[in-house]
Amino acid sequence: MKRMRSQPVGRSSASLTAPLRVSYLSRVRRNPYVHLLATGVRRADSAITVRELRTLPWRTLLPTPHFDILHIHWAEFQVSYGQTTAAQARHNLRSFLRKLRWTRSRGRAIVYTVHNLAQHEGRFPELQDIINHWLFAHADAIHVHDTITAQALAQQYQRSRNVFVIPHGNYIGAYPNTITPSEARRQLNVPDDTFVYLFLGQIRPYKGLDLLIEAFTQLDDARSLLLIAGNVEVSDYGKQIQQQAQQHPHIRLIPTFVDDDDLQSTFNAADIVVLPYRRATTSGAAILAYSFAKPLIAPAIGPFPDLLSPERGILYEPTTAGLTQALRQARQLTLPQASKAALAYAVSLDWTTLGGQHAAMYRSALCPD
Repeated sequence: MKRMRSQPVGRSSASLTAPLRVSYLSRVRRNPYVHLLATGVRRADSAITVRELRTLPWRTLLPTPHFDILHIHWAEFQVSYGQTTAAQARHNLRSFLRKLRWTRSRGRAIVYTVHNLAQHEGRFPELQDIINHWLFAHADAIHVHDTITAQALAQQYQRSRNVFVIPHGNYIGAYPNTITPSEARRQLNVPDDTFVYLFLGQIRPYKGLDLLIEAFTQLDDARSLLLIAGNVEVSDYGKQIQQQAQQHPHIRLIPTFVDDDDLQSTFNAADIVVLPYRRATTSGAAILAYSFAKPLIAPAIGPFPDLLSPERGILYEPTTAGLTQALRQARQLTLPQASKAALAYAVSLDWTTLGGQHAAMYRSALCPD
C-alpha cells in the first residue's frame, strides 16, 4: 500500500484495534469486487464489521449514520442508473450530495475507490463531473489501484493528500472453474487445434472491439478464432460489431451476458485474452483473466504497463498495427509458462492481505497524521 501524505480532517485519535463499522456503497452486483473486498477486510481485521448497501437511504443516516466509514464505489450509479431521466439524475445528485455532507458533519469518514476517472460513455457527463469533483475535494481518503491513476488524479483534480494505492484483488474462487480446456472447447464447438483469442466483457466503444476485429482480419490464419462474448451496452456500436464479425469466418460473436457458471467454459476454451481498450483506469477484466490462468494482450495505456510483464502476455503500442503484431506474437508464446505466471500473479493479489491494507486506510481516514 502506497500512501501520499495526509492532512488533518479534525477527528480525534482512536485505537488501531477499536471496533469500526464500514458500509460499502455500490449498485454494481454482477462484479463481485465489493463483496470480495468486504470479506477480505473482515478476515484481516476482526474488529471491523462490514455492511453492503446498494443505495444510501436517510434511515441509515438519521439521527446519526449507522457506520464509521462510508466506502463508495462507482458513485456515478448513485446519480444515474438504468433508465434514469435527466430530471431524476439531477434530483439524485442533489440528494446524494446532501447525504454525503450530512455524513461528514456527523464525524463519519468518506472513502472513495476510483474505478473510473471518468464515466465511460456516461449519459449525464456534467453531473458525473460534479460528483467526481466533490468526492476528490472532500473524501477523507481516496483509493486507487495503481500509481498511474494516482498521478492522473493529482494532475487532473489536484488531489494528492490521503491517496492510497492498493491493488485490485483476484477473482480466484469467485466463479466456478472445474472443467478442462478440452471440455470447454467441446461445449463451445471449438476444435482442439484452433488458437483462440478471447474478448469477454461489455461491448462498448471504449473497449475497442472494432479495432480488434480490424487487427484480427490482417492475420489470415485459418487455424485461429476470435471469440467475442458479452452483452451490448451501446446498441449502435453493437450493430457495428455484429456487421464486422459477420464478414469474417473465424470470428464468433456471442452478444449476450455470460452467466457466472458459463465463464469457465469461455475462459478455459481460450488460449489468450485480448483487451483492446482505447482508455482504461482500472481493469478488473485483466485480473479476471489472470484468475483463470490466461495470459493477456493489452495496450500500453492506463493500468496495463504495471499489470503486464513479458512472462504474463504481450503489451503493444495502441495502434491497429501494434495490435496485429501482438496477435501474431501470441502464437510464439509458451502458453503453459505464460498461464502459470498469470495465475501466480493473481494468487499474489490475495483479498485478506489487501483487506488489511484497506483496514489501515480506514483507520488513517479517521485518525490522520
